[in-house]
Amino acid sequence: MDLITVHGRHPQDCTEDDCLRSGWTLPEFVAQCALWALASLIYTFICSRLLPTRDFNGSPLYNWLSCLPVQLVAFPAVAAWCVAAYDGSFIEWLSAPWDKLAATPERIFLLLIYAYMFKDLGLYLLDARMDAMYWAHHLGCWVIILQFFFTTAPGIFIFGGGVAMEFGGAAQTIHLLYPDNGPLDFIHVATMTLSHVVCCTSAIYYATIPPTPLWARLIIMLLVFKLAQARQSNAMHLHGLYLERRAKRKV
Repeated sequence: MDLITVHGRHPQDCTEDDCLRSGWTLPEFVAQCALWALASLIYTFICSRLLPTRDFNGSPLYNWLSCLPVQLVAFPAVAAWCVAAYDGSFIEWLSAPWDKLAATPERIFLLLIYAYMFKDLGLYLLDARMDAMYWAHHLGCWVIILQFFFTTAPGIFIFGGGVAMEFGGAAQTIHLLYPDNGPLDFIHVATMTLSHVVCCTSAIYYATIPPTPLWARLIIMLLVFKLAQARQSNAMHLHGLYLERRAKRKV
């Protein structure tokens, strides 16, 4: 099994009986998931050796810092590649099926965001941990991410569920690093709120896109709504803590 050149295959060129809509066979898909998972664990190990290890909001500080270059650089860059490689407009790309896409950048984005979350499992190999709330978030996200290899229109997730949501996550990390900074608190709340508006709007749009069965589209939409609600509640909780600290400083 060639783990490298398979990335260049277009969905229309997959002729096996067990081809997924994304253009890989099931064994190839599983092999790529395993490869990217391993790479993510190596990334976590490297970060644990280069970045601060003190406890920070339920997990080591290096785990939070390791997210920022992925959220702010890698995700937007690969998403831009996806759009640039598509022969059509951005709006058309959002709902385009796999056989109309370049496919390579879309598959790489999905694997990247899957591995980005998988890296947190490396914490347990390093005698660290992560808050249970974030694991619930990860499990919900994995269901949404990986199903796109089997269904259609990954663009809507890449934009609404990937880039937009992770900009919000990055804003939260920066706020936690500087919890008493007023402008960063405002940016955190505004970015998280906007990211959830974009994400939920994208989920509603996705629910209208066939050929994925309607029941599956509705489940994905509701799961996205729940993830957005939980994230927004946490953002407002952090904002409330900031306001309490500010009020105490004024006394």
